Amino acid sequence: MIKRGLVILVGMVLMGFSSIEVDRHVPPEVVETAKDNYREFLSFVFNDGNREEWRIGQFVAENQLVIDNKLNLTIRPIDLWIAPVLYNGVIIGSMRVSQPSEGRYEIVEFGYSKSFPPLQLKPDEYLLTNVQYNFDLGYAPSRDNIRPVGGIVRLFEEWGVSTEGISISEFEVLLIQHLKKTYPDRFPENPPVSRLYLALIPITTIAIVVALFRLRKIKRLKKLAKSGPSIY
Repeated sequence: MIKRGLVILVGMVLMGFSSIEVDRHVPPEVVETAKDNYREFLSFVFNDGNREEWRIGQFVAENQLVIDNKLNLTIRPIDLWIAPVLYNGVIIGSMRVSQPSEGRYEIVEFGYSKSFPPLQLKPDEYLLTNVQYNFDLGYAPSRDNIRPVGGIVRLFEEWGVSTEGISISEFEVLLIQHLKKTYPDRFPENPPVSRLYLALIPITTIAIVVALFRLRKIKRLKKLAKSGPSIY
């Protein structure tokens, strides 16, 4: 599937993953919008400093790791691009450009930070983010490898897995376990009674069928008894 350049659609359903679609293409309009407006935008953020010393680095396309309230996972492009902001050659934060509507681009955010996780991405990796849980990940579909970039490294260490990456299916299992454990009120375990209920459905159905069959048989016998013996 091609969408605004290089897009990969990974056609698979892995337990909770309903779909995986990633995009690394950065439209030229994103860069143009940033270059034309970033100094004015930053002037509202910083009250001092030489505006001529501000620079923006290379933009990277963001792909969102979506986690719904049933722990269904989806990866999809979100029309959002991020780049480091530098002052005197030192990273001081990051800037995002979005596409709120077709053909329209605008700077939407600046965040203070002394690091820029996307700089750690390898050539074949796509940037995955989840703002809600503060996840930044590098995903390489060709190698079935997902690894942490930024602060999420410590989470992989807690899981006891390699920070160089694991398979997408292994990541899914560990992530779901982590979210259930860390946010039990948000993702409660299904009560055992629900499984028992599901197991009882076929048993109950069989019992009802048998009861109906016996009831019909009893009615038939009563009817024969009322009619009396046959005389030829």
